[in-house]
Amino acid sequence: MFLFRQVLRLGALLMGVGLLLHPSLVVASNTATVRIGVLAYKGAEAVQDDWSYVRNWLEASIPGHRFVLLDFDQAGLTRAAHERTIDFVITGSGHYVALEHSVGASRIATIESPWALSPRQSIGSAIVVRDDAHLHTLADLAGKHVLAVGPDAFGGYQIAARELLEAGVDPERDLSNLQFTGFPIQKIVQAVRAGRADAGIIPTCLLEQMIRSGEIAAGELRVLAPIATKGFQCQTSSRLYPDWPIAALPHTPAELSKQVAIALLRMPRTADGYSWAVPADYQVVDELSRELKIGPYAYFRQWTFEGLLRLYWGWLLLILALLVVWAVHTVRVEYLVSQRTRALRDAQEEQRRMAEEAGLRQTMLDHAARLAILGEMASAIAHELNQPLAAIRNFARGMARRITAGRLEQGPLLEGTSEIVTQSERAASIIRNIRAFAQKRVSEQKSVDLIAVLGEAIALFAGTHPEAHVIWRPTAIQESAKVMADPLQIQQVMLNLLKNALDAQQTAGHAQEPIEVQFRVEARAYLITVRDSGCGLKPEQFARLFEPFYTTKPEGLGLGLSLSKGIIESLGGTLSAVANADNAGLAVWFSLPREESQEEI
Repeated sequence: MFLFRQVLRLGALLMGVGLLLHPSLVVASNTATVRIGVLAYKGAEAVQDDWSYVRNWLEASIPGHRFVLLDFDQAGLTRAAHERTIDFVITGSGHYVALEHSVGASRIATIESPWALSPRQSIGSAIVVRDDAHLHTLADLAGKHVLAVGPDAFGGYQIAARELLEAGVDPERDLSNLQFTGFPIQKIVQAVRAGRADAGIIPTCLLEQMIRSGEIAAGELRVLAPIATKGFQCQTSSRLYPDWPIAALPHTPAELSKQVAIALLRMPRTADGYSWAVPADYQVVDELSRELKIGPYAYFRQWTFEGLLRLYWGWLLLILALLVVWAVHTVRVEYLVSQRTRALRDAQEEQRRMAEEAGLRQTMLDHAARLAILGEMASAIAHELNQPLAAIRNFARGMARRITAGRLEQGPLLEGTSEIVTQSERAASIIRNIRAFAQKRVSEQKSVDLIAVLGEAIALFAGTHPEAHVIWRPTAIQESAKVMADPLQIQQVMLNLLKNALDAQQTAGHAQEPIEVQFRVEARAYLITVRDSGCGLKPEQFARLFEPFYTTKPEGLGLGLSLSKGIIESLGGTLSAVANADNAGLAVWFSLPREESQEEI
């Protein structure tokens, strides 16, 4: 190897002399510079000595390009790759995997070493100890002082760390002192040789190379717990991994990467036996990084409980304190919420009870209002019932006289009995309607035909008040007017409005004037208006029209309009009043939502 390097140096010198003698061969000023970053694990000078054959071969194989070797430590090489100040990388297997994940480096060839079994089985770790040391297994290193290159060094630490972990020794906890020395690696061997450490972690074959070069004598140091590997020239304390690759970076031109790869694969072996092969599979290196939680998998280490405890113990203590405060606060809030919930539940129960009592009182008031309306209508009801009863009496007497006189013709007798049945059914219908209206019961809403319900109320009012002239033309409505309501409540409201209209007209001396009932269909509701020609109301009376117990009638209770307004609003409608244009009379109207509109709501 040394002789080969000297020959290369001599060739380079002669080439320089030739260029000076033949200016026509000087490289053109437009020659492209290609920068190759190399991991200087044995020092900066070793980079030029060990890798100049690669530079010379590439320059000879790819015209128009000038290749430059730049030496870096691992951190510097990573930084250069990120900053795009280099085009290619020659580095250790572990570092390459890290660059593959972080910057997208892509291997184009793997070095083939004469010391290796193959490019796929080349790199390992040798843990060296003094030959007289009482250490024989990896487990014996527990509690010892061990030197290594650095936490990012693949052969100089990471491979051995995996083996130690499998042997039950955690390098970060079980060694008395794990000391990282950095490059060059040779100083680890010298330190162990001098007894300044119990053991040292170096790449495989470095010990054999130093013995061969005469840097140390054979028999001074030995490899701890060597693994027998058939055909492998060096002793190793670990399994073997792929050798160093050369990798292109994402910004490197694809054509240049192709040319470099082809040139390296065509390069003949050096005098020392080095050459390049197709890229090896670095999956085993990726698996090692995952097991050790390093490189691209370093976040695994941070997410372990112990890692978090070491890195963020202060924050974790603060979080624990906050959790304790939060737990105390949560318990206090839960206690307050339970008390508040209990209070709200009691309040809701009280509200429900009060609502039930209010509903019961409302039902009683409605019943009282209906009875009041019937009381006011009593004389008219008696007059209305007197008519069918008088007709029944007259037909019965006539039939008795015919029977007494012996006039038993079938026709007149059947006519008389038919009239008696008709008049009795009329009287029964009046009594049935009055009983239903006066019945005390809980309100029940159902789908009803508003026109039919209003017609029944108007018929009942007209039958009990023959003097009233009510104009109602429901035949103008072609469609059924369905609403969700209690029909008895609607009849109560209608009878109240008709009775108020008739009383107002009687007070004004216009009892025979028509009371107009209008029915109008709107977009989402039905509008019913009762318009009279009565005495109207003064402004102060109009303002208090819907107040409970306020009335302008000497014998009135002042509940009719107030209860009617409450009934209509409970059905989702409105009830209001407006004076006529000439201030002669009043128009009271109420609206009820259509059944389909209530379903949408």
